[in-house]
Parts: sequence; C-alpha cells; structure tokens
Amino acid sequence: MARRITGAAPPPRLLLLLAAVVAAAQWAPSAAAQTCGNIDALGPGRASGKGVKNDAPALAAMDSNPSVGLIYLPRGRYRISSSLSLRKPVLGEQGAVFQVEGGATLTLQSQPEYGLWRLFDVRAGGKVAFGIDTVRVFPEWFGAVGSGKVDDAPAIQAAFDTAASSGAAMLYLSNAKYGIGREVTFTNAANVMSEPDARFGGYSFKNVLPHLSGFADFCLRLFGADLGSFQLKTLANCGDAIRLEAQPPKEGDIGTVLDNTIWFDTITNSRNGIAYRAGEGCGGDACIFQGNQVLGSAITGCAASGQTAAMAFFFSAKPMPAWDSNQFNIATVTPCKTNTAYALLYADPRTETAREVVRIGSVGAVAPGATLFSGRHIVLQASINLREQQPDGAGALRGLASMVEFSGQTNPLLASTPIKAATRPRSKSLFNGGKSLLANYFTIRAVPELDWLPGESQTFYVYHQMATGELYNIKCDAPKLKSTGLPLVSCLQVRDNAGGGAKDEIQVTLINLTGQTMVAGSQQITFTMAVATLGSP
Repeated sequence: MARRITGAAPPPRLLLLLAAVVAAAQWAPSAAAQTCGNIDALGPGRASGKGVKNDAPALAAMDSNPSVGLIYLPRGRYRISSSLSLRKPVLGEQGAVFQVEGGATLTLQSQPEYGLWRLFDVRAGGKVAFGIDTVRVFPEWFGAVGSGKVDDAPAIQAAFDTAASSGAAMLYLSNAKYGIGREVTFTNAANVMSEPDARFGGYSFKNVLPHLSGFADFCLRLFGADLGSFQLKTLANCGDAIRLEAQPPKEGDIGTVLDNTIWFDTITNSRNGIAYRAGEGCGGDACIFQGNQVLGSAITGCAASGQTAAMAFFFSAKPMPAWDSNQFNIATVTPCKTNTAYALLYADPRTETAREVVRIGSVGAVAPGATLFSGRHIVLQASINLREQQPDGAGALRGLASMVEFSGQTNPLLASTPIKAATRPRSKSLFNGGKSLLANYFTIRAVPELDWLPGESQTFYVYHQMATGELYNIKCDAPKLKSTGLPLVSCLQVRDNAGGGAKDEIQVTLINLTGQTMVAGSQQITFTMAVATLGSP
C-alpha cells in the first residue's frame, strides 16, 4: 500500500525531481510521459557520476532519446572527456558538477536550471559553451563563493569568457560580495548585469572592479550614486572610461552624486577619461555633484577623431548643477599626438563648470592645435606639472577667477633670462620670438621707446597663453631703491586685452619711480610678474 505523507515538506531531491517532470512536460509536451526514472542521469545503464568514467556518451544517449524531455543530474561528478552538445535542458541538484577535461567542450543549448552552486569544473582545461537559448551565466556555476573571503576572480573570468563566446548570454552577478584577488577583464563581447547588492571586494573598504575594455558609451558609470568606493584596474577603448552622472530626480535619488571615491590604474585610448554628465532639467539644486574624488595613475591616448579629453564636463542645463569639492588627482597624463580636438580639461559648449580641483603630477605636450583647457571653467583650482613644453596656444583658459599653478617645463623656465616686453599693442611677433608665455612667474625687461621721465607712466605689452580676456590675479613687482625703499617702477594698471581681440595680450602700465630719466632704447628696468596664482612675483 502506498504511504501518504502529511504534515512535512518533501525531501529536497524529490522536490527537484517533481520540478524536473513538470519542466520536461513543458519543454516537450508531445514526448512520451516523463518519469523520475527516465530523466535521471544516474539511472541504470547511464552515467556513473563518480568523476572517473567518461559520462559524455551516456548523456548524449539521453539527449537523443525522444522519451527524455530533460536531463536531471543528481549529486555527483560527471566527467566529460570528449566533446558533448546537449540540446535538452539540464536540471541538477546541489553538488552535481560537470568535470570537463582538457580538449573537451561541453555545449548546453538550453538555459540550465541550476542554483547558485558550482556546475562546471574546467580547471583541467576543458571548455563550456552555451547556445542562443541561454540567457544568464552565473559566476557561481564556475566556482565563485560570493563571501568576499575567497578569490572569485578565476570563476568570474571563466563565466564572462563563456558568456562572451556564446554571443547571446550575459554574465549575471547575484546579491553577493565577490572576492577579487587577481586581474579580471570585461570587454564589450558580453553584457554584465547584477542584482542591486552585488559587490566586488578585495579590500574591506573598496569594491575592486575588473579590467574594462571596448564599451562605446561608457566602461563604468556611477548613476545617482552616493558613498561609493571603487578600485579599478585598466579601462581601455571606452566612450567615457569613468562616468559620474545625474538626472533630474523623478525616481529615488538619482539627482545626487555624492562623496564617491574611485581609484584606477590606467585609462587608455578612451574618448573621455573621466566625465561628469548631467541631463536636461538638471540645473541648480535639482542635481548635486559634491565631494567626489577620482584618483589614478595614468591617462594615456584619446579617441582617434572628434571631441576627446582626459577630463570632461557635459552639463546641458543652466544654471549648472550644484557643484562643490570634487577633485581629480592624476599622476600622469600622456595626451595623444594625432587628434587636434583633444583637451586635457574639457567643458561642453553648453557647460560652465565651477570649482574643479585638479592635480596632475606630469602631463606631456598636446598636439599642435590641441589644448590644455577647452570651454569655460570658473574658479578652477589646478596644479599641473608640465613634463614637456606645450605648443603655442595650448594654455588658453576661459573662465573667471581661475588659478592654475604650473611647474616643470614652463615657458619660460623658472629663473630664466628676462624677456623684453613689447612697446606697442598687437605685436606678439616681436615678443619672445613670437611665442606666448605659459608660466606663473617670469621676469620682464622694460626698454622705453621714448625717454621716460620720473613720475611718468609708459605702457608695455606681454603675451601669455592664459590671457583670454578673463585672466585672473595679474601682479607685478620690481626691485627697491636703497635710498627710498620704493620699487624702481610701480604697476599703475595691468589689463588682459585678449577679450578685445588682441590674442594673448596683457597690457602693463608702469610709473617710473627711479628719480631719473630713462633714456629711450638704451636703458631698461626689469620687473617680475605673477599670473593666475596666489603667489607673489
């Protein structure tokens, strides 16, 4: 007599077998009636499941049997020593593992019905492939634990590579903390999706992300993200390698990007290394970027054509989004030499940025025609070490109250020979060999064109790349007379003339305080200048 079970849940394996029968009926409704016996891979004359015998022929026979709607794998190790393609769905209980040996490929044409446990062991060099009906591939199937305490990198890489080779499946990350103890590379060959609480871990305070390459729009996007902490390896051939983005907050808090910290090793050949983007309607307090830091070792190269930058800002709304205390700290930037649309720091024509804090330990020369700064940057605070001298015109900066501290290969170099000032407006060709200066501190020789009487003023002209009509904080000073303690000359007026069409021109009006006439063309006074800095000349 059959025994009736009441008041208790069925054993887990029985539940799986019942589910398998239902799934088999749904998958092949026209097939012969399914039973637990004829779908069980460990049935009489079938696979051994002990990891010793090659189980591929037995599983192939089940797959070709019209009375079998799916293949159910009880707990065991199913050794695959020869290539095998299974058309029917595979459903397994925890502990059922395909042990794929070197030289063999296991192809599953249908989405496996399996939990978040190891399903494949490819450590001997075997391969797994999926058909077009497979939608999701989980790192757990390749041995990921998701505890944050073990290195899940090999499993994640194997899962991604398998999904990428299928052409249809995506890598799907569950609500787990995946430990990353070595390099992982994601390319645009497969999509990566995740549950909301999926995390990459390698440090107690950072999410360590894989290598990212080849994504035309962006490689990493923080969209309405707060208090994130991420460490990245390499990002290559991206649209925006790193994007921080806000949209008007219709749902949740996507209008804020607050207090995130991102570390990266290298960004190469991407259209924009680091990009801030805000959508339509994101003006003023509707969207907030505050307290974000991006720190990296190197940004190199650029997009082959069109707008491209190491750091870029795209704000379509006005006023600009609320912005404060966002910082960039990059050790090395190597601009590309082939794209004249390149800018070290770019602001979209619709954009007016404010209060960027930028520190660059070393930057190479941009291509002739390219620039260090493009667009308007208000109250920019930057410290830039020039590894090479920049081409003439590269340092033009538009935007009020910006301060940029240059060091390294400035023009002129620090403590260089004084440069003779021009005595007539719009005469850049007569100044410094026709090249405008790009330095914070420099010494100028004023040789009067006419006799210069004591107490009278004369006007001289200096040409500087940062003079665009908005050059901030121009100061000058001169040696003092021992007899009076007064400087040899006093700067009566210093003016950036570039806004009136005189490219790079700074007009300096000096008063002769020497107490004697300076003879035209034969006598001179040297004085020092400081521009775009809080320092004194």
